[in-house]
Amino acid sequence: MAELMKIARPYAEAVFALGKEEQSLAAWSEQLANLGVITSDAAMQGMLADPARSSAEMISVYEAVMGDNLTSQGKQLLTVMAENKRLAALAEVAEQFEALKAADEKRIRATVISAFDVTEEQKNKLSAALNAKFDADVEISYEVDASLIGGIKIKVGDWALDGSALSQLNKLGAAIAQ
Repeated sequence: MAELMKIARPYAEAVFALGKEEQSLAAWSEQLANLGVITSDAAMQGMLADPARSSAEMISVYEAVMGDNLTSQGKQLLTVMAENKRLAALAEVAEQFEALKAADEKRIRATVISAFDVTEEQKNKLSAALNAKFDADVEISYEVDASLIGGIKIKVGDWALDGSALSQLNKLGAAIAQ
């Protein structure tokens, strides 16, 4: 996974820069999402792993599936990635492109995990606090994990806050053990 992220980053950044310059981020977003879905297909994964398959064969499969939805620039991306044997990273390219686009649009995704269902009032307060902290429009998904006992965990990209009772009990146990 880390290897695919490393491989995908330069492609995602190049496509993002091109899309930003040409004001075609939405079109690239849709095209990359479709290419990523094709790449994630089990049959396609098998074809990509087959060393007997040529770059031209791989590109022709993408062209056949995408039809008119594949732009000339999209085909150029496929050609470059195929020549470098990087087509397996297309789904990750799409993911990283979306992250770049969200950051550019000041949109961030967060996950809030709580021991109990979060009320509307709590959701509003959390949303306001996270929007202010990250100076962005934070899109929050909520999950319930009863094993936390109480409190919440918040994850936003690489940033995390663990205010769960389980975490506090684990810290207390570690402190007592010392």
